[in-house]
Amino acid sequence: MELKNFDQFFHESPIPMWIYDPADYSIKEVNQAMIDVYGYSREEMLSFTLFDLRPGEEVPKLKKYLSQIDNEQVGDEGIWRHQKKSGEFVYARVIRNPVTLAGEDGTCQLVMYKDLTGEMNVRLSNEMLFRHSLDGIMLTNPNGKILQANPAACEILGMLEQEIQERGRDEIVVKDEKLEKALKQRSQTGKFSGELNFIHKSGRKIPVELTSSVFKNYAGEKRTSLLFRDVSDRKQQEKALRQEKEFTDVVLSSLPGVFFMLDEAGVVVRCNNHSTEVFGLPMEELTGRPAVEFVYEDDKEQVPVQIRNVLDEGYSTFELTLNIAGGNTAVYRFNAERLEQNNQTFIIGTGLDITKQKELEKQLSSLLREEHAERMKAEADRDKLKEMFEEAPSPKCLLEGPELRYVIANKAYRQVVGQEEILGKRIADVVPELREQGYVDLLEEVYRTGEPYLGYGDPVQIDKEREGSKQQYIFNLLFAPLFDEAGEVYGIFIEAMDFSEQVAYQQQLKESLQEKETLLAEIHHRVKNNLAIVTSMMELQAMDSTDSELQDSLRVAQQRIQTIATIHELLYGSESLSHLNFGKNIEELLYNISEVYDPEKQIDVNLQVEQIPMNINQAIPCALMVNEVFTNAYKHAFEHQNEGKIDVHLYEEEGSVVVEITDNGVGIPDNVMQKELSTIGLTLIKLLKEQLEGEVSLSKQNGTQFRLQFQKTEAKGTGSTFTGR
Repeated sequence: MELKNFDQFFHESPIPMWIYDPADYSIKEVNQAMIDVYGYSREEMLSFTLFDLRPGEEVPKLKKYLSQIDNEQVGDEGIWRHQKKSGEFVYARVIRNPVTLAGEDGTCQLVMYKDLTGEMNVRLSNEMLFRHSLDGIMLTNPNGKILQANPAACEILGMLEQEIQERGRDEIVVKDEKLEKALKQRSQTGKFSGELNFIHKSGRKIPVELTSSVFKNYAGEKRTSLLFRDVSDRKQQEKALRQEKEFTDVVLSSLPGVFFMLDEAGVVVRCNNHSTEVFGLPMEELTGRPAVEFVYEDDKEQVPVQIRNVLDEGYSTFELTLNIAGGNTAVYRFNAERLEQNNQTFIIGTGLDITKQKELEKQLSSLLREEHAERMKAEADRDKLKEMFEEAPSPKCLLEGPELRYVIANKAYRQVVGQEEILGKRIADVVPELREQGYVDLLEEVYRTGEPYLGYGDPVQIDKEREGSKQQYIFNLLFAPLFDEAGEVYGIFIEAMDFSEQVAYQQQLKESLQEKETLLAEIHHRVKNNLAIVTSMMELQAMDSTDSELQDSLRVAQQRIQTIATIHELLYGSESLSHLNFGKNIEELLYNISEVYDPEKQIDVNLQVEQIPMNINQAIPCALMVNEVFTNAYKHAFEHQNEGKIDVHLYEEEGSVVVEITDNGVGIPDNVMQKELSTIGLTLIKLLKEQLEGEVSLSKQNGTQFRLQFQKTEAKGTGSTFTGR
């Protein structure tokens, strides 16, 4: 439009206006309102450019902005800071509109100005409050989108402002019944005050006190403000107070005795639940009544006295007999204290039933009298024990402390060491010869470790006369550590059992036994030699005789005698005179038989014998039986053969001795198997089997197999029980 069409509008308008040329930003026209606001004259203003009305620091920003606008379009330039002639700064909202001036070729810009300085100052004040408030502040639009959050809000929620904006109300305020009521109230009244739960970044809930209002900003947009503070500490304090009160109520209610609170007149103000059980009355009948009503008649006069004592002294302890439920009475011990509360004076305290205690005190008094009598008796017994300790036949003493000093020592001990005055002295000083024998070191070790020492048959040399001539004792020693209440060793008890005479007697027995064993060995040797003489005489008899049958009989008898002689030879050569190694006996026996008979035949004897210790009472009959069977096999099993094999197996099985003799000869005749034939050898085997109480079996399978089994015994003595039949 042309200026002449709105000249009146321009100059008479109360709104400050000016026109500038966008080519050089010079001011072409100003109205009176503009002159009034800025304080410049018309001439001064028409000599200005737009930059002369701006503070110097905003000129670069303005130039950049002007270079980017479209001069053909209407524009709202926002809020700019201008400077008056007085130097005062004002905030102006600028709106421009393209116009054409008469006589001008180009398009100019009409600018209208609105002073927002007051609003901006308020806004800046609000901004300072927003930034520095200790309370959290958030600005939102009505749908819950968070536009701004101050530092206090960020600190309370543990988030940055951007995080709060991104999450929005739905992720910061707990969706619960409280929130629904708050939104409803704010929508109806435009504001809300109360408590809500916010969500911290960590996920924990934060109780807050919140004030929220709905308002419009300078642009007319609806906004909501949230002003809140974290009340977690207060909630915790309230919870602690509540818990403390609940705890106090529980404690009072659970007290085993009666708890009471009286006013200065002695009237019951409060009591615990247990009191209702004691008196058999409900709480409402207990409170409001004078305490003296619950006291037994004989003790009523004490009540006002004790109340006065508590009020005057502040504390008192006393006993009263009470009337309790069921028409009974009970003695109670009370602890009462004065309490000042809210400018009032009360008496509080507790009472415990001591009826049983009183009865026990009576019983205790009786027991104390009995105990006194018992103690007197015990002292007499202790004197007796002390006398018994003193007269005990075995040496005993007690040492205390790391220096091992005598505390007590009986007569037997003092006699052994040859000294009477030893109490308080160190053992190393009283009996110094014990040090070189190692016994002092042993005592010190027991004291150090707390481990007892037991010695059996320990030789101890004592120089009783202190003349260098030591007397030797053989003691069984006990060094027992003694412990105090803290478990530390404080002393050692010593007891010595004198076995000197017993040791000497044992030595005599040992020497006597050795003599006996020597005599028995000599007897076995002589028996063996005598049997050897007998076999030699039989040999001479066989050599003088031409009767072959007699010669065979003599040789058989010789072998039987030699078998017995071999056993006696093993006995006198062994450590035991009642047991011998039967395996070795079998080996020597079979070797002797093999030497006697026809050496031209190749008889292979295979021995598998265990070394079995056997009593002579079983060894002799068993050896004789083996002799009979082996001799018979050697003589008759290989009559038409030049070679053969005999297996001998001796072993022990589950407490039984087993002997097996097997040959691969012609085999035993059937009539022997059927017990139709009786010979001296078989008769002897039968008798020996009965003596051993064993089992004998003969079988004919590719030769002959003999098997003997008997239970091994530990019969005493060295004589044979074989008598012959």
